[in-house]
Amino acid sequence: MRFMLLMIPKGYESAAPGAMPDPKAVETMMKYNESLQQAGLLIALEGLHPPSMGARITFNQGNPKVTQGISSDVEEVLGGYWIIQANSKQEAIEWASRCPASDNETIEIRQVQEFDDFPADIQQVVDQFPEMPHSYPTTAENTQTTNEAQIRQLIADQQRAICTKDVDWIMSRYANEVILFDVKPPFQTKGKDAVRQLWQDCLPYFPDAFEMETRDLTIAVNDDLAVAHWLFRFQGEQNHPAMQTWMRATAVCQKERGNWQILHEHISVPFHPETSQAAFTLNP
Repeated sequence: MRFMLLMIPKGYESAAPGAMPDPKAVETMMKYNESLQQAGLLIALEGLHPPSMGARITFNQGNPKVTQGISSDVEEVLGGYWIIQANSKQEAIEWASRCPASDNETIEIRQVQEFDDFPADIQQVVDQFPEMPHSYPTTAENTQTTNEAQIRQLIADQQRAICTKDVDWIMSRYANEVILFDVKPPFQTKGKDAVRQLWQDCLPYFPDAFEMETRDLTIAVNDDLAVAHWLFRFQGEQNHPAMQTWMRATAVCQKERGNWQILHEHISVPFHPETSQAAFTLNP
């Protein structure tokens, strides 16, 4: 599902032409935008100049009337927007809630209409213009988009389960015949029971409270098989060894009875072959 997050800043309706935001606020917002991009949700985003630099066109019996700027009775205007790909409205709400907005800003969430949302008569009208670039994907494209969103949600859910140290929730994401390649011995763990034991042994060594940062999530998916790879690290207690380490992750997922599960998972840390020392940072 695609959602548009509409930023509505109070007072922007009376902003002077050329008004610009505070650089510190822009820096904070750019970090938020970067987190959307790294999570694989961001499709597009734009900020808009004040309405005093724009125009409005109204229609009376088909006759247009152009008004420069904006009338004084308008109380809310759009300051910018994001378009994101999310698995549900709730996920879109969660991401919008993380925005570092100020007290005078409101975000409105609107789901984008997809081709399959329309009844057959409207679909037939759209299909009459096959060469027209429009935003309504075909059924095949919509299926791939949905599958990709489900894989992204699967990864996000597993990370939340790890952060809460909920073993049952973690294991609900794995297929029975899962094979896991870990960064520590035994390196290869086969089967759901063995993977459960591995998590039970590892989680007590994790910090009491932490989050996971994801970067460069890439997904290739078809009807029932998907491959995803990304970089991640833990965030929390700065003096904890796990907080200093970037790791690589690859997951092969398979759809079984309509549900995506992790069939193979590979976690690794690069190393310097000359010294056999692990490379924990993203710097070469």
